[in-house]
Amino acid sequence: MKKLIIILIMISVAALWSEDIFKAKVYRLDSNKQELLFDHYNTVQQEGEKTILTHFYSRPDSSIATIDEVILENGEFKSSKSQFLEVDEIGSVIRNSDKMTMRFEKDGKVKEKELNYPTDLLVGPMFNDHIIENWEALNSDEKIYFKLPAPNIQKIATFTFQEVNNSGYEKPDHIVFKLNAASIFLKLVVRPSYFVYEVATKRLMEIHGTTILRTKQNGKWQNSTDVNMYYEYEGQNE
Repeated sequence: MKKLIIILIMISVAALWSEDIFKAKVYRLDSNKQELLFDHYNTVQQEGEKTILTHFYSRPDSSIATIDEVILENGEFKSSKSQFLEVDEIGSVIRNSDKMTMRFEKDGKVKEKELNYPTDLLVGPMFNDHIIENWEALNSDEKIYFKLPAPNIQKIATFTFQEVNNSGYEKPDHIVFKLNAASIFLKLVVRPSYFVYEVATKRLMEIHGTTILRTKQNGKWQNSTDVNMYYEYEGQNE
């Protein structure tokens, strides 16, 4: 009986953080799907108590541009790493109990800082599960607060999710959540993003807005890119 309880606990923990396998197309915002920037896909690996969620962004020529990885142990965040291969940048967060180290590497230079670990910290591959976990609250028009790390500036910023009805992305049987900066100052420099979910499946179908993806404009690399993203899932049309 004791062994059965342990197995059930392990199954519950493993299910706490997971993702459906997807493929997505990432277009530059307002290009009317004419400028394909990336093919986006994910993997989910389970290694004992460890769960590894990885998001890949590849160029149309299949070269990998960005890798976004999160490692969890027993459902708890342990570390994250965002690699921007085209510009030789790596931003990472490593948790050590109630502390964490933010590290940023670029062109051979490294800076890092130890901070208190906020329990509501999120990084890209964790967004979807956070929305599902708070689905009822979000559908009751509650505003959900969470923290995002910014290793390049060695800071943590507060953002929010909330259901909206005037984004321009509404359609039947879908719901739209707005990701926005919490502070008035950040709202002046960080534009919101919109996450479109299918109500029946609770699957993310579209993202519209600002991302941390790096692309070139006018010959210069940008620290953010405005995009439209469209998702498809394994077995979706079966």
